Amino acid sequence: MSEHRYVASDEKAELELDRLRTLEKIFDPTTKRHLEVIGVSEGWKCLEVGAGTGSVAQWLSTRVGPTGKIVATEINIRFLQLLNASSIEIRQHDITKDDLEKGGYDLVYCRTLLMQLPEPEEALKRMADAVRTGGWLLAEEWDYGSMFSTDVTNPSAATFTTTWRAFIDFLREKRIVDPLFGRRVRGLIEQLGFVDVTQEGLTQMCRGDEPLAQFDAATLLMGARPMINAGLLTQEQHDTVQRLHKDRTFNYLGATMFSAWGRKPH
Repeated sequence: MSEHRYVASDEKAELELDRLRTLEKIFDPTTKRHLEVIGVSEGWKCLEVGAGTGSVAQWLSTRVGPTGKIVATEINIRFLQLLNASSIEIRQHDITKDDLEKGGYDLVYCRTLLMQLPEPEEALKRMADAVRTGGWLLAEEWDYGSMFSTDVTNPSAATFTTTWRAFIDFLREKRIVDPLFGRRVRGLIEQLGFVDVTQEGLTQMCRGDEPLAQFDAATLLMGARPMINAGLLTQEQHDTVQRLHKDRTFNYLGATMFSAWGRKPH
């Protein structure tokens, strides 16, 4: 399997930590709601692949209690080392090539991971194989297809939408990430034979300078330089969009976070 790199792997640690914590602030409540629906409880053994800073793993540890166990994996464990919970095992692990315990977990979970991988179907299958019979697989992934300005009175609205569309096309063409991956998660979980599969998509109306706008601004910043160097984006266009992401009077429809979960049949 070819080597891969995550989209933020070259970013300064402080910038990436801020992005991850902003993502947690926005979506952890929704993730926890899904995990409560699944029924994570005392004694469960759970695996989070690509655990980031470990906020979900930390919460899961409170649900499974002292008789349960949480395994939190990352290709780079720099942020997971900040965790402090006896029931959490921190594991340096690359889902694209490293083995997992087959049938070893009541729950296997990931968020915004598969879209970054060159062979997401194979990674998801590895995760599915790690789920015990009767256990659950939950995947949450971005889909930027819903991203566009709703503020038609703003003279820069068209620049905002065209810049984000160009950014999406650039990421897909260069195979850096798949920004439209979210719409695929339900189908992929069903193809693996899981049952009782449920999907939910969360799309938010965003306003400049809100947490999600700050996250989007940081995401765009990471891809802007190669686009500018390739002549696909001007510095003026980038600066305009970044200004809109900070403008508290500017509104836009954000990316959709698709969540899908299913149970491994007996």
